[in-house]
Amino acid sequence: MPWGFSAGRAELSGAGRFLARFLVKMAANNAVLNRLEQKGAEADQVIEYLKQQVALLKEKAILQASLREEKKLRVENAKLKKEIEGLKQELIEAEIRNGVKQIAVPPGTTVSTASFSDDVPQTTAVASSPGSKNQIKDEDEEKKKKEKVEKKGEKKEKKQQPAAGSSDAKPVDVSRLDLRVGCIITAEKHPDADTLYVEKVDVGEASPRTVVSGLVKHVPLDQMQNRMAILLCNLKPAKMRGVVSQAMVMCASSPEKVEILAPPPGAVPGDRITFEGFPGDPEKELNPKKKIWEQIQPDLHTNDQCVATYKGVPFEVKGKGVCRAETMANSGIK
Repeated sequence: MPWGFSAGRAELSGAGRFLARFLVKMAANNAVLNRLEQKGAEADQVIEYLKQQVALLKEKAILQASLREEKKLRVENAKLKKEIEGLKQELIEAEIRNGVKQIAVPPGTTVSTASFSDDVPQTTAVASSPGSKNQIKDEDEEKKKKEKVEKKGEKKEKKQQPAAGSSDAKPVDVSRLDLRVGCIITAEKHPDADTLYVEKVDVGEASPRTVVSGLVKHVPLDQMQNRMAILLCNLKPAKMRGVVSQAMVMCASSPEKVEILAPPPGAVPGDRITFEGFPGDPEKELNPKKKIWEQIQPDLHTNDQCVATYKGVPFEVKGKGVCRAETMANSGIK
């Protein structure tokens, strides 16, 4: 066989093998593509099924929520019905106590009830005979009379309320304090407290009051005897180390020094301390819970001339003069 012919034949054989392998690969790829297409179609079917299941679950959830809400409304409606029946019974009992006649529905009346559902209140239409109309009219008149009486009672209560709370309606100012001129007749050391004096003070009453004051460190005992002072007389009596104090000696006060306020010359025990622009009678006794003294005290000071003042208005004994500290100017008072 010639060499050229055998070479050509070998080339054809190699090309055939290549083509065969190519066709085999193409066939395999086609099979893979077919399988992929089949899997894709199956996946689409699964997704569509899942969508349907989700929609069904949503519908079921909405239905369950609606049923729960309906059940809740039914329970609330039953409670309201029960409350209404109770209120009706209370109204009937109240009317009976107030003398209102209870008129029963006449035997000749016909009652038609339109029933809808458990959730909808029923309405009742009453067709009455001519005789029952007069009874209903009488009942309406009695109700009107009762309403008038109740309104009158409410008006009386409203009128009485300001009178009952008149002390609360008064402004919280110095006019509520019972400040009087007093004379410290005697003073002695408290038996159980080194810093306290126990005094007998004449404030213009039938008998002297007992007063406990923390003045031992500020005023010598000999200067406490037979001394004129200003006293707050309507504080609630308080026990101080076993001794009940019935008033308070008013003093100009600072952290370093304390001075007893002095009334004007010519003042006598029992003279009332007044304040121009603040009229009114003092409380019989200050209520500690209302903190009246605590609200007024920050506005009590001596001015630059040592005159005792409330919001700049002097402590005054009418026709006799003003009260003052001996040397303490621009100081607090307590």
